[in-house]
Amino acid sequence: MEQTLLTLPAVNWNRPDDGYTKMFWDQNVRQFWVDEEIPLADDKLTWMTLSREEQRVYEQVLAGLTLLDTVQGSVGMPLLSQHIESLQAKAVMGFMGAMEHMHAKSYSSIFSTLCTSERIGELFEWVQKERLLQEKQQFVHQRYLGVRDSQSLYLGLAASVFLESFQFYSGFFYPLLLAGQGRMVSSGEIINLIIRDESIHGVYVGLQAQEVYARLPEAQQKTAREGVYRMLEHLAGLEERYSRMLYTPLELVESVITFSRYNADKALMNLGLEPYFGVSAEAVNPVVLAGLSTRTKNHDFFSTKGNGYVKAIRVEPLQDEDFIFEGLAQEYQPVTKRDGRVVPFDELRIVRAVEKAGDATGVVLDPALIEQHVLAPIKRKARHRQLHIEQIQDMVEEGLMHSYPAVARAYILYREERARRRGLA
Repeated sequence: MEQTLLTLPAVNWNRPDDGYTKMFWDQNVRQFWVDEEIPLADDKLTWMTLSREEQRVYEQVLAGLTLLDTVQGSVGMPLLSQHIESLQAKAVMGFMGAMEHMHAKSYSSIFSTLCTSERIGELFEWVQKERLLQEKQQFVHQRYLGVRDSQSLYLGLAASVFLESFQFYSGFFYPLLLAGQGRMVSSGEIINLIIRDESIHGVYVGLQAQEVYARLPEAQQKTAREGVYRMLEHLAGLEERYSRMLYTPLELVESVITFSRYNADKALMNLGLEPYFGVSAEAVNPVVLAGLSTRTKNHDFFSTKGNGYVKAIRVEPLQDEDFIFEGLAQEYQPVTKRDGRVVPFDELRIVRAVEKAGDATGVVLDPALIEQHVLAPIKRKARHRQLHIEQIQDMVEEGLMHSYPAVARAYILYREERARRRGLA
């Protein structure tokens, strides 16, 4: 009996599915890296100065992170992407899943540099036997396998955001702390690169979750929202017990829990929800908090790549049409143009204008920061009232000044030049 084969569409990148997926694809390409590009040998001498307890904690947090990356790359991204309709979104999630495997491999590179083969074997046995660590992965694993409808898809995506933006961070704490103290700096560079990836992963999957949530009936939205907070409470309890198990000998437990809860609130923000713990940045260990920055660090540009490595993909001049906000966005109020015409709000136009300003200055933009400081404030206002194009551009300037001052200056200069040409300056 012959099988009937499905007729499938091809992904068409010439017609964007939404106003942000292409930007996330481009950002993933820009910040692509492999672990061999980071020289780790310099950490060997520092490793020998650590106490055995410090070494044990460092080894075990990396081993735990390896498991979580394995789950996210092998199960989370592949399964969740099956339930996302957009082929472009599937492609982005596939890319992100591949980078989760790169993260896991990078931890093995650190192990092979610092540890004996026997010790590496012991660590991977520990991963399988450590009950709290396995509970962490089992909880999110079940949410990935349990997707049956839109509501369970939303909860599965929320579990992914919690993994990317919350659960990883109890493991990131110690490498960030040591690197901030000038110890294990090369391995810390890999952690910075991973955090940079996880930052955009959490934001992107959070945006997908918000779209699914918006399509749920109001009663299901309430149930789903309550389910997310219950999930957070359970995971927070797991993280606290896991942190106490790992960090008690180093007397770092409370600092780690505070750091984890700070990032839990960030995860909720990625989902468009209100913070739960209310932990301010001032409460976080300042050395570790500084490590969350993805700003450039200095490495040999000719042979290795740090997270300051910048590769120009394309450079295009800003054009006037980049500031014409037209398109379909029915959930937002329309935009008033300079000539008085009213056109639909188009987020993609804003994204393109910001991208070109970034390209003009050679700055690699982090979509998470652009979403937080530029797009989110504009969209909040555009949902409730009609904005003038000048108001939108003012808000873009303000957001860029908070995140990328050099890009903001390029944006401002362009506006001034266009105003001069119109005789308005």
